Amino acid sequence: MPLSCSNCTFAYTPGQPVIRGVSVSLAAGRLTAIIGPNAGGKTTLLRLLAGLRRPDDGRVHFSGGAGTGTSSEEAVGDLSDAQRARRIVFVPQHSDVAFAFSTREIVALGNVRGHAQPRGQGVRGTGESASSVDRALAELDLSDRADTPFVNLSAGQQQRATLARALVQIEAWNAGNNEPRYLLADEPVSAMDPRHAVRSLALLRALATRGIGVACVLHDLALVLRFCDDAVLLQHDGTVLATGPARETLTPDRLSALYGIEFETLRDHHGDVAAFIPHAAGLMPGS
Repeated sequence: MPLSCSNCTFAYTPGQPVIRGVSVSLAAGRLTAIIGPNAGGKTTLLRLLAGLRRPDDGRVHFSGGAGTGTSSEEAVGDLSDAQRARRIVFVPQHSDVAFAFSTREIVALGNVRGHAQPRGQGVRGTGESASSVDRALAELDLSDRADTPFVNLSAGQQQRATLARALVQIEAWNAGNNEPRYLLADEPVSAMDPRHAVRSLALLRALATRGIGVACVLHDLALVLRFCDDAVLLQHDGTVLATGPARETLTPDRLSALYGIEFETLRDHHGDVAAFIPHAAGLMPGS
């Protein structure tokens, strides 16, 4: 069942929409990149899809897609917080923590069947829950930072801890749950070094191969080409320029229209597109 945003418009200030008539559909088992210029509504779109904001117009819903044999539709906004937590994980770009929780305690909060105890009392839940936390810490290369206060981590380490928490939440959904499941991540690797950015995108790619729909805001076009199945190009005015398979949708002309700068295509030794390089001297008039 795709997670869809149908003709959605949203404004934080009346009369100044951030998202305008947007229709996108995220497919289960695929990794979708949402790209576009700053302040173009990418984070807002993710929040609408996650049910954290309600559109002023349009609807966000799970729907029976082609080949499902059903035309049923379920509004995301009608789900309870608990139902949403079992079906949609939202990963913010930054996580604000009011207390001196350790990295392990922050990651353990992903266990929707039982959250972390207050600091110093360990992780509540079964040994299985604690094991899922250990596995997630290892996957994100944070085992040696498990007892470090979250606020003392670097920005990149904090992003990795937030992704680890998402992995724990996904594992807590348990096998055999046939409900549609999605992970929505807002610039999940923006502060990471190249090694950890690639490793984290590979983990998101692996989730997609398990049938989970994954969508993330990305600015690194090489990572989009390397890991993503689909792409949504969101313009500065909050409208969609194009959407579709990433390698078909990303073209120099579309990227120039999207960012107001010219791009050159870089190909690998097989002749496949590996990256789009912006021209420093190619700024469009008036940019």
